[in-house]
Amino acid sequence: MTAVLDQFEVRREGRLHPLLYRLALYGLALARFWEGPGLTGPTRGRAFEEALYDACARTGLPLRERAGSRTLRGAATASGFGHESDAVFAAADLTVHVELKHLSHPVAKTDLMVFNQKGLDFLLGGDPQLRRRPLYRMFVSGTPLSDDARRFALVWGIVAIEPNRLPLPVLHWLAGSTMPPPRGLRIPPERIWQRVPALVAPLQDRLRRMAVCVTAGEEVVTRGRIEDALVALQDGDGALMWRALEAEDPLWLERVWADLAALRLAA
Repeated sequence: MTAVLDQFEVRREGRLHPLLYRLALYGLALARFWEGPGLTGPTRGRAFEEALYDACARTGLPLRERAGSRTLRGAATASGFGHESDAVFAAADLTVHVELKHLSHPVAKTDLMVFNQKGLDFLLGGDPQLRRRPLYRMFVSGTPLSDDARRFALVWGIVAIEPNRLPLPVLHWLAGSTMPPPRGLRIPPERIWQRVPALVAPLQDRLRRMAVCVTAGEEVVTRGRIEDALVALQDGDGALMWRALEAEDPLWLERVWADLAALRLAA
């Protein structure tokens, strides 16, 4: 994934798909370091998208569709609406739908709700190629999200990527690696390894859980599990793991960004 991370070995059993790890790490670097000076409004948003597309070209990520596309992995919507996708990544065994926002104001709840609805509309279109592969979603924001937005993302299995928080797939990778656990972790690495896959879930899994919610009155994700993920895992343990990475290499994330943006760091 990157030099400071690749020095640690990661267990094989229970891994997320490799594309999820890479996209989460690259999305974090993009959200944290891309600036777009002087750009405003839609022009700024398009430039943020182009930065991701350029990074894909350099790293070989399987970008299938980009802004302007009105399909998802070639599939149309059930409603007939032509929803635009910022980025669609297509591997042989999964699809990742990505929304990018770099706003001068907080991300509105409608932004996440509309993105979630897009996925539902595409999936309910019945396309067999889309339906039979797990459909993951990522929401990459250049500004911090509200706690309510983070909760919404967790309920629907959307990976929220912000400038100052380690994304859940990166935390999962670290928890399963040979990196010495930082002192003071509130959740043991083994439990992080077990819990994150239930939070980073394909849309198909969330729809199956919805049926259970309707018939049995259960929650898709319990409120306690959501608060645990937000406070103990990402706010608490995530900050400790970030500092542990900085202790190994203070420029670990800058190096990821330099690779993506074809920059040269000072020695």
